[in-house]
Amino acid sequence: AFKNSERALRKTINKKGIDYTLDETSFEGARFAINYKPKKDYKISIIICIRDKVDYLIDLINSIKEKTTYKNYEIIVVNNGSVEKKTLHYLEDIKIRGVKVLDVNEEFNFSKINNLGAKEASGEYLLFLNNDTEVITSDWLERMLGYAQQEHIGAVGAKLFYEDNTIQHAGVVLGYGLEGVAGHIFSGQEPTHTGYFGSLEVPYNYSAVTAACLMISKIKFKKVDGFDEELKVAYNDVDLCLKLIKKGYYNVYLPNVQLYHYESKSRGVDDTEEKIKRLSREIDVFKKRWGQYIKNDPF
Repeated sequence: AFKNSERALRKTINKKGIDYTLDETSFEGARFAINYKPKKDYKISIIICIRDKVDYLIDLINSIKEKTTYKNYEIIVVNNGSVEKKTLHYLEDIKIRGVKVLDVNEEFNFSKINNLGAKEASGEYLLFLNNDTEVITSDWLERMLGYAQQEHIGAVGAKLFYEDNTIQHAGVVLGYGLEGVAGHIFSGQEPTHTGYFGSLEVPYNYSAVTAACLMISKIKFKKVDGFDEELKVAYNDVDLCLKLIKKGYYNVYLPNVQLYHYESKSRGVDDTEEKIKRLSREIDVFKKRWGQYIKNDPF
């Protein structure tokens, strides 16, 4: 049965003329993860937003340069008001080594600073990446690009881990999490957890994936007008993904693209009165806009 299921799957993909490999999963059953190969050597623009906390950026860029096997990429660092000398010296240093640095000296607005980074991008594909992440999988860009290049795919997300190796992100579900709006499914589970019937082991469609590590073609990003700048901090990534769904695209989580995500190390958590009020406003905007998805997540 296992061999026959593999044969049927290969026959179907071969008919489409797609270049691919199959990854076997650890789930007990006929389960495979399809890994599409890039059609071309597309350029990928990696967009990283920072405000000081430069040690995280140093670790991230080192992990990209040391582990990434795909070579056609650029790094764009959007500097949102850093003031520490160590940060400013490092930014000057990486400029010399070919990293683009864009200075945005205004209040934190995740959507706006990422949109500005996207405007500076020369790549056909955009990869939004939090500064408090670190690469684990060496062929992560090839795997993400393989899916992002498919006509029906919108946003491509990754499997992210906390520092203690438990799961931080493996897809976003609506009607779940903070105030029943949206949340990361399987968050806090052990890294070996397979999910429902192996769903954590295979590429899987969700309504949304986190922008802590999200790839999308520049054309599709522009088609939905990028991140909504009214959502300055919260749910802007989910909003982007739902706009893609409304355009007829699918968003996908890839289990074999893995990074660490230390989460909110730069900006901190929403624990001040001002931040709580802002979060409440953005939740209200999101609920009014996407109430039907919150009530009934189609995925």
